[in-house]
Amino acid sequence: MTGFRRLSTTDHMEIRRWAESREAAPVAQLGFDFPEYDDDLDPMPWDRWFEEFDARGMEFVYQVSETERPTNFFQLRPRDPDRALTTQDSRAPRSL
Repeated sequence: MTGFRRLSTTDHMEIRRWAESREAAPVAQLGFDFPEYDDDLDPMPWDRWFEEFDARGMEFVYQVSETERPTNFFQLRPRDPDRALTTQDSRAPRSL
């Protein structure tokens, strides 16, 4: 997709900011409930969602664009040590 950058993070605050900026709420299936979809999903508190996210060793992949409206694209995938950052803060967003 032209104009999009794909980023990856494990930072809880970054993930929560991304979701809340889209008015999305965490759900038990380790996903999000977006207001524009009429899904019957089980809500989950943020602290429990992040406990499960960390216990499963996941990372959050998302897209950003400076020129177009925000996208709801996201993916949760297992963390890969080969993609680990060499900086001090390995939870910071990084380009893929």
